[in-house]
Order: sequence, then C-alpha cells, then structure tokens
Amino acid sequence: LPQSERVSPIPVRPSIRSSAPSGSVEVTLVLRHGAPLPTVEQLCAEPPRRPLTHEEFEEKYGTSKKDLAAVTRFAKAHVLRVTSVQRDRGHVRLAGTATAIRKAFGVDLKRYQHGKASFLSHTKPVSLPRSLRDIVEWVFGLDTRPLVTHSSASLPVPAKQAARAGLRSYTPEEVARLYRYPATQGEGQCVGIIELAGGYKPSDLEAYLAKLGVKREAPLNVGPNKPGFSVASNAEVTMDVELVSATVPKARVVVYNAGSKDYSLSDYHRVLATAISDRENRPSVLTTSWSFYEGSLIQKGEEAAFERLFREAALLGITVCAASGDLGSQVPTEGGSPTGAITVAATSYPAASALVLGCGGTTLEGEGDTLRHERVWNRLGEAMSMSPRGPSVAAGASSGGVSTMNALPLYQQGMNVPEQVTTSWEDGVFQVVSRTPGRGVPDVAANADLHTGYQIYFEGQDGVAAGTSAAAPMWAALIVRLNEALGQRVGFLHPRLYALVSEGAPVVNRITQGGNGAWFASEGALWNACTGLGSPDGEALLEGLRRLQRRKR
Repeated sequence: LPQSERVSPIPVRPSIRSSAPSGSVEVTLVLRHGAPLPTVEQLCAEPPRRPLTHEEFEEKYGTSKKDLAAVTRFAKAHVLRVTSVQRDRGHVRLAGTATAIRKAFGVDLKRYQHGKASFLSHTKPVSLPRSLRDIVEWVFGLDTRPLVTHSSASLPVPAKQAARAGLRSYTPEEVARLYRYPATQGEGQCVGIIELAGGYKPSDLEAYLAKLGVKREAPLNVGPNKPGFSVASNAEVTMDVELVSATVPKARVVVYNAGSKDYSLSDYHRVLATAISDRENRPSVLTTSWSFYEGSLIQKGEEAAFERLFREAALLGITVCAASGDLGSQVPTEGGSPTGAITVAATSYPAASALVLGCGGTTLEGEGDTLRHERVWNRLGEAMSMSPRGPSVAAGASSGGVSTMNALPLYQQGMNVPEQVTTSWEDGVFQVVSRTPGRGVPDVAANADLHTGYQIYFEGQDGVAAGTSAAAPMWAALIVRLNEALGQRVGFLHPRLYALVSEGAPVVNRITQGGNGAWFASEGALWNACTGLGSPDGEALLEGLRRLQRRKR
C-alpha cells in the first residue's frame, strides 16, 4: 500500500518502550467505490447542482459485491472476523489476534508505551495480496498514535473570575445578532457535532438553556457521552453542544462521539464517516473542533482517506465546518531537537481541506446589536497559566497559513494566497528548495478571543470560553439557519461564497487589522491567512445566496 510505511517513534522520543502486542486488534479497510467519485478539483470547478440522497449515493457509488467478496475471502484465509460491512461507503471492519493481523498485512506491528499513552504502530509498509491491491485504498487501525487534538487553547474561565479580570463576554445569541444571523431557528434541520472524546453533562446544558430562556429538545447522542478525566476534552464538548443548542433551538442536534481512548486518526475517521453516512438523522451541517497537523507524522494516503469522506459530504449536500486552530501560524512538530521545541509553519486538517469551511478567529467588540470593531485574534504575547503549578502557555491566536498537502483550489485563485516556501541549510549552503502554491486556510472567521468570549455553563458554574473551537460551531449554526431560510441545503458553500466576495457583495465583515505570527491582514486584500474572507454578515449572505438561486433558474 503506497505511503503506508512509518517512522519509528523511538529515535524521536527515546523514553518510549515497545513490546509485542497482545489481544484482539480491529482494522478498517477503505475500499474503492463502485464508480469513481468526482475529484476535489472537479467539485470545485462544478459543485453539485443538487445533493444526492443516501440511497442515490449507494446506488451510484456503492462498493461492488465482487470487491466485498474478495475482502471476505482474504479475511477467512487469514483467520480474521468480518465485524461490519458498510457497502455505501466501502468500509469493512476486520478483527483478529495481533499475530493474525500482523501476518495478514505484513507489518511489524508493535505496542508502544509513552507515559500513560499506549498505542500501536509499525515501520514496514502495509502489504496486500494481488487480489486486493486495486480494491483497498487504505487501512486504519494499524497505527493508533495520539495524533488528533482539539483546537481550544485554554480552559473555560469561571464567570466571576473573568469579570474581575475585565473580560468581556457574550451569549451566543448576542454574537448571532452582531453578525446579523437570519431570524430562522433551524426548523426542520439537523446539525451534527463531531467529538473524539470527552462528554458533556446534561444537567449543565439544561441549566445553561434555562438561564438563556431557550426551550428545545435534548441532543441525540450517537456514541458514548461520558465526561472523562480530561477537563479540556469535556470543556470542548460542552462548549460545542451549548453554543449550537442555544443558537438553533428548533434544529435537531446530534452529538457524534468516537469515545476515543488514544486520540487516533482511525477513531477520527470512523466518527466522521458515521456522521456523513447517517441515514436516520441526515445532518445537513457538521462542525468539528478536532484536528491534526499537516506534515510531520501524517502520510498523504491518510489525508486522502479523509478527503474522500469530504468528497462524499459535498455530494450529499453536507456542509462541514472546522476550527482552523488556536496556535497562530505555527504548529508543533516532531524533531530531533534536544528540547523538542520545534515548530513549523503548517495548517491543521480538516480545515486545510478544500472541501471544508475552515473557521479562524477574531476579537469582537460590539455595542448592543452593533458590531463596532473586529481584528485578528492574537494573544501570542500573553502568557496564560492554567493552574497554580502548571506551566504558562501562549493565550492563543487564530491559526492559518498555506497547506502543504492540498492544492490551491479554483475558488481561491486570484485571492493572493501566498506560496509555501521551503528552504534548506546544508553543508554551509542555503537554498530555496521549493515554492508551492497551496490551499489557503482559513476561509472565514468569527469571535474566538477569550477576552471577548462566549458565556457557557461548565461543571456546575457559569464560565467564559472561546477559541476557533467556538467559531466553527457558530458558523455551523449560521448555515443551519441559512438552510431553513433558503429551503434547501447550502452544502459545499465555498465556490459561491468566494464568488460573492469577489463580486463585491457585502456578505462578510472584512478583517483588515492584526496578524497571527507569519501572516497579516490588510486593507487591500480580500483574503488573509488569519481570518480568511472575514466574519459573517448573515442577512447579506442570505440575500447573496438567494440572488445566486435566482440566476440558476
């Protein structure tokens, strides 16, 4: 399987111990579709005119019975059990002993231990028999390193402490009014919230909604909702659920939680696939604040498997919103430094996908229902301690930049997206290795600064929270309202959104001040690598989309 080899984690972190794995191992095989999906480039050039139903999708793209039979024979020959088959998405899950899995896929599978973290990985490439080489596109489950993280840079601050510190905060409805969201409430719509781990307390949500005077049905949980030991993960889930539930009170809210123990790509792929293929709830919008950093330990084949999910979402008319991250222009990367203190200019995925609405962050100043001023959220110069004995960390900034793994999409051409420049310094010689055009991140932005944060209710008390983890669900809620107002799914929004901005339609509030480290906003640019096109003007965006609807007719 191309690009499936791995770099051993031991040279990077010598404290890691390895051993032969024991017990059962489960893997997911991603099989080719019955017919080729449109490529990312094709979808950007010619977005779907109408969304497919799940039934239409399966009829057109479902994996062939012949391919499924080949996988079944492979499993039987290697003493593996078929635990589930999803023909419409081409996913087959197999389980067996670690020894059987190792032999079946020709990998040197080991279990690694680093502190409390335990994960599977391998260094040899995955080997497939000739009968499966054109059928299997990727195998998840052989590498369960903790590569996925949530975007929030800080924990919620108790409301009383926030007030004493002079932090301004808003309810989600106040932010919605500042951004002129349409008056719709999400009637007849379904929005899905993607979570990897953690959980929320229903009692917190009930108290929060009661305080805001919002009456609505409880969210539906698909997967476990178990608040765990990670306060940060619980806070992430709680903020996502509360912001969406309060902003679209008449929409069905479904929380898809992987219940991951190892924060692996395998679990993240599984929970996204579950939401996109959900025929019962059929969400029209998904929001995720979980991501992994491009480059470093991520293979192109892995990212391609995620891209395939978002191609499916585009065909089904599902809008996917993702937080761009809270670290500014840099992300941490594995390296050989004695201190481990290495960063690289890179973007986070899935916001880096050309099919996903990447959501950056701003600092919002409003008065009543009037937006007075907005700038790029950047508190990198501010040290924040999250506990009396804990280390201080930067208080965060809107992440953005240029993707190294995704090409510049058609809708961003002419937006002055900078090139990703790679240089080298070897043997006393400095040279520019490459200048690569790539997908610019983010697309849009919304309030994300803790100093102008969102009021939430967490662990039995009022709090203030923020981050691009808040911007993504707020954009998702806006799109739910747009879907109701338009009477149809917005779906893959990017080509229309960028076209409206290029035409001069006032569908966004342009951000022209501030930066996130390497990148800066300016008066002369329609797009920047900090806040994208800007924050939303919901009513103007609704009118712009209606105008495009009339043109099609």
